[in-house]
Amino acid sequence: MKKIILLLFFSRILIYAQSGTTWTEQNSGVTVQLTSVSVAGFNIAWICGYNGTVLKTTNAGTNWINVSGNGISSTVLLINIFGIDANNALTAGYLGSNTFVYRTTNSGINWNQVFFQANGFINAVWMVSSNNGFMQGDPVGGRWSLWKTANSGLNWDSTGLYLPQAGSEAGWNNSLYISSPPNRIWFGTNNSRIYYSSNYGNNWIIQSTSPEVNSYAITSDNFSNAFAGGVSLLKTTNSGNNWAVISSMGTGNFGGITWNNLISGNNFFLRTWYVRSDNRIFFSSNEGNTWISDYTAPSGTYRHINNNRASSFYIWAVRNNGGISRGLVDIGGGINIISNEIPVSFTLSQNYPNPFNPVTKFRFSVPKKSLVKLMVYNSLGNEIENLLSEVLPPAVYEATWDASKYSSGVYFYRLEAKDFIQTKKMILIK
Repeated sequence: MKKIILLLFFSRILIYAQSGTTWTEQNSGVTVQLTSVSVAGFNIAWICGYNGTVLKTTNAGTNWINVSGNGISSTVLLINIFGIDANNALTAGYLGSNTFVYRTTNSGINWNQVFFQANGFINAVWMVSSNNGFMQGDPVGGRWSLWKTANSGLNWDSTGLYLPQAGSEAGWNNSLYISSPPNRIWFGTNNSRIYYSSNYGNNWIIQSTSPEVNSYAITSDNFSNAFAGGVSLLKTTNSGNNWAVISSMGTGNFGGITWNNLISGNNFFLRTWYVRSDNRIFFSSNEGNTWISDYTAPSGTYRHINNNRASSFYIWAVRNNGGISRGLVDIGGGINIISNEIPVSFTLSQNYPNPFNPVTKFRFSVPKKSLVKLMVYNSLGNEIENLLSEVLPPAVYEATWDASKYSSGVYFYRLEAKDFIQTKKMILIK
């Protein structure tokens, strides 16, 4: 699972999935095996792979910058990455029986080795804030390799993190999830168990996954629901006190599970995606009760999928041939992102067409993360539709309104965001 290399080229394609996710193939510029992806902001993502490969985007994948080398040997096999923001990231890898962690604070221009362990294997790094982070690796000398940092990954300390190894158990790369808050930790093993801490590693509980032996991938909704994948898919609804096998699609080992939340009015929707060792991405809109095949890659096998900032509308999945798939998640309610370029200011454009019958569109710009409301009023000033009330990241959006159930006349639409309020008139003619 950790050392398969397949060199293939891929072409750019675009499809629209049943889930409301738009999947786009992106040009990575490499053909090596990519092993881990981390979301560091609405438009920012970091990817690592074999041959010391590190890629970064700051424009939602329109361009990927190769920031390999610069302190990372091309012989190191990188298997996990965590991006803090556009400038700061940490990546872990191995060479032979030795493991390394590298850190950049200048967008990948330079990488500095901040951790080394002989006969070890660091599986994952997770920063719970810009300063504080946790690192998990395979056992060394009879104890799990667990570490914390309080200075953005510059130094690592294992004090107070003693967890003995049971038999010859080991872990899996990328099989770590930390909910923040309240800093609950899960990490997977090959020993029919998941290790869980409710207090950021001070104490550990063994959670049985039997009959599933391996837990290659883990994710949680930061409440009580969580998923884990081995050769089958498991779910818990009580923070892991009980894990049960649930139905899933596809075959092969799970490589990654991730999620995105949607709040629409008073309703909360947990949407989940996973990949396993084939060329498909699978999706559930109902917390794993049912699944669909959401996307099929043109070539290669998926290794990882992630959106560790679950409020982002972008999800990335990487493959063993340099392939990158980006999912743009539907916000819901007929709201779509039409450009991820960060606008200069809030704007609300005139609806089009206008006059209209019966469907029209509203375009608006959000320059910074904000609670955005979009309402429709009748000629008497009464609110008749609440199209949007959600925190949105910076982007240009388009909303669609179907006025089929309303009569001809003058209507108004209003955008509110922070200190910006604007109302425009439109005419419905039937």
